Amino acid sequence: MRKPTIAIAHPGLLSGGSEIKALWLMEALNERYEVTLLTGRPVAWDRLNHFGGTNLSTQQIKVRLAPMPSLLTKMAAGDALRGAYFARFLRSVGKDYDLCISSYNFAPFGRPAIQFIADFSWDDEIRRAYDPVSHGLRGVLQRPTPLRVAYLGLCAAIGGGHFYLRDHSGDVIIANSRWTADILKQYHGIAPRVIYPPVYAPTLSAGHNGSGDFVMLGRISPEKRVLEAIDLLARVRARGHCFQFHIIGPLDDSNYSRSIRYRAKQEGAWVRLRGSLYGDDKFRELGHHSFGLHMRQREAFGIVIVEMIKMGVVPFVPASSAPIEIIDNDNISFTDSDHAVDVIDRVLRDPQCLAHIREGLKARAELFAAEHFVANIRSLVEDWFSNRAKP
Repeated sequence: MRKPTIAIAHPGLLSGGSEIKALWLMEALNERYEVTLLTGRPVAWDRLNHFGGTNLSTQQIKVRLAPMPSLLTKMAAGDALRGAYFARFLRSVGKDYDLCISSYNFAPFGRPAIQFIADFSWDDEIRRAYDPVSHGLRGVLQRPTPLRVAYLGLCAAIGGGHFYLRDHSGDVIIANSRWTADILKQYHGIAPRVIYPPVYAPTLSAGHNGSGDFVMLGRISPEKRVLEAIDLLARVRARGHCFQFHIIGPLDDSNYSRSIRYRAKQEGAWVRLRGSLYGDDKFRELGHHSFGLHMRQREAFGIVIVEMIKMGVVPFVPASSAPIEIIDNDNISFTDSDHAVDVIDRVLRDPQCLAHIREGLKARAELFAAEHFVANIRSLVEDWFSNRAKP
């Protein structure tokens, strides 16, 4: 008997949390099914495997690229326009597969599908409510102006309408956190199932003894509140604590990156800009340090937080949205910057409390093992085919 065919769609595999999910979807399904990746960018398996901890190749996974203007594939801005071309492509090929899965938000396959919701970039109302406007050309295109209306109108014309607003009664919708599920219910009346994303990290060696320093990890952009993180930790240091702050992430030529470089230079040697680190280099760096700081206030999940706790780093996170689900500990969460200074100061002064926090985080880390995700996905897909085989 032939293997059932499955298409897994992702607009472009770069280096984020939704990419890890897509990789592990393929890892979970490629032995039992004939899997094809539908995407908008060329695929570099070596880089992706190094990034995601997978072992995928062209021998295992077929790849079909969505046709779109070549300039659009190279631009940083234009996500909605890229998404429109990608949507048009998915409409044309969805019928070719026994099952279609979107690993990054709603996708229009022209048939019922499994839809994984990663964030709310697809809904302008929610995006404006939960994220600041970006800088540069991306920011110009995101502002609620006649230009924005015209831009979204063009995207809708190319992609076939605002497909996320259609009836999803035939779809199986998966949220990446209870927070995401609650927002979907509030704004769209959708009650999804929650499956936490897989988070790859190597096993931490016994006897981990961090440097006592803080680390921040991820994309460098305004919603990550990197400048606010420097301000906050400067206030903690002013209470008598001595540590360095390592900022890991790609700094470009944007005004925001330049402001971070300037601020780091003002503060001196305790603020260290480490640039981009991936794979083993990233985990080696994380394993050197003791504490993490996550400042994004409305986060649909937070892959980097799980990476931290798997590497023995204690993260301090906002007491809202999905990060609090990950750590499940009020002793390392905060409501605002003033509260954060008090929380961090208190934990740093109490070794017994810190030891208890570490034990709790070690248990939490197991919830996000790739093995759990693989088992959930295989069960989900088996149920999908079983339900559709019933008379």
